[in-house]
Amino acid sequence: MNHLSKFLAALLLKLILFFLLISGSSLHAQRRTSVNVQDNGKTTVSVSNPFGKSFHVEYRGDITLSDDDSDIVAISRGGFMEIKRSAFGSRRRIFIEPNNSGQLIKRYYVGGSEKSFDPEGKAWLADILLDVVRTTTLGSEQRVNRIYKKRGAYGVLKEVDIMESNHVKARYIKLLLQKDLKDADLISVIHAVGDEIDSDHHRADILKRYTAKFLENEGSTLAFIYAASEIDSDHHKAEVLKKSIKDGNIKGTQLKTLLVIARDIDSDHHKASVLLTALRNRPLSSENTKVLAVTAKGIDSDHHRAEVLKAALNVDELSTSGFHTFLNALDGMDSDYHRGAVLSRAVNKEMDASTISHLLKCVEQMGSDSHQASVLKKLVDRHKLSSGNVDDLVVTLGRINSDSHKSEVFKEIAKNDFGESDLVKLIAAIEDIDSDYHKAESLLRFAPAVKSNGKAVSDAYRTVSNSISSDSHYRRVLNAVQ
Repeated sequence: MNHLSKFLAALLLKLILFFLLISGSSLHAQRRTSVNVQDNGKTTVSVSNPFGKSFHVEYRGDITLSDDDSDIVAISRGGFMEIKRSAFGSRRRIFIEPNNSGQLIKRYYVGGSEKSFDPEGKAWLADILLDVVRTTTLGSEQRVNRIYKKRGAYGVLKEVDIMESNHVKARYIKLLLQKDLKDADLISVIHAVGDEIDSDHHRADILKRYTAKFLENEGSTLAFIYAASEIDSDHHKAEVLKKSIKDGNIKGTQLKTLLVIARDIDSDHHKASVLLTALRNRPLSSENTKVLAVTAKGIDSDHHRAEVLKAALNVDELSTSGFHTFLNALDGMDSDYHRGAVLSRAVNKEMDASTISHLLKCVEQMGSDSHQASVLKKLVDRHKLSSGNVDDLVVTLGRINSDSHKSEVFKEIAKNDFGESDLVKLIAAIEDIDSDYHKAESLLRFAPAVKSNGKAVSDAYRTVSNSISSDSHYRRVLNAVQ
């Protein structure tokens, strides 16, 4: 062979090896399996593979495999099995059925001609059958029992690792979970659900079906949480989290992790549904309430976020830090309606001075005079304000543009008792009202407090009164404190 021939031969070999390498890496992506189960009990499985391993299987009845998965040793009465494969122009087929005495009749065909089953057909069946059982659920219960008896859960999981079909992997894992597994084996099975099964549907189905079993101890619970975090589908992830929250005997620290996993859910609807499930079915610690509020902040929909935050306010006690975290969850909410609905419910809770100041800052960020006034009226009606709170309230009132709404808040404020210094601040703030009518109406509500307090309060009242242009309203205001 000359040098050119050797060069071309070497190049051809490299190309063949490269093609085989690419083919091998693409095998999983290219393989397609379809399964059809008919009402008469017949199952049809078609596996399409461009690399020569396509086959078609039809069977009915109970099929019993040999212990080495190389032969069919029994088929129940009325059943049958047919395997067909076409590859590179070659067509082969095996048909097996029991006779009246239960003995198997096995026929082997190449092209359109029947050939002797033994030894050629028997060898071909042994060659293809293992691929068939690893691609379908054929004989799955028998195989799981046999492998588990010989090699335990590890052996079954090794077999699952070889398989490509998520449907078949899930079937084997479900059969394995029916065994009385040790804790270490159970943890390995759950990790296999997260690592070996790519289908969110099958992964979620297993996690939901065996939630109670998975959450029996701390180790398996942690593995369960990991597997749940591997689910990409918002719908399936939410369903798994909700099932575990409702049915699982999980600890507070584990619930915290589930709430953190919910942050990876993109859908506002599904994320909110998980958080609402936690609020309605679990007693939340102060720490978990804070985690839930932070997770809720990641909900873009004002409607869904408000629903979660309003439900969170049903928690009996909120720590000061928890309340601040809760109010921070309002950041970025555009709808004044939804923000106002949450804050209106928040003012019914016990709050210290720092929390009230934070709430007032939240009211400041609202653009609607009506919603601002509504929250402020409820706040001053239900809470005694500190001097610092009064300073913040005055600033917040300055953000209300409507004289009518601002006046309504002042009228509510006037129903409460304040020290002289706070009264001076509040009365002085009335001067920002442009309308003589609304300014006069606001001042009149403070007239009883002016008469029962000292000169500083009276001076503030008269100073604001002097800013009224209307003689009639001016006289009404002054006469009220004579």
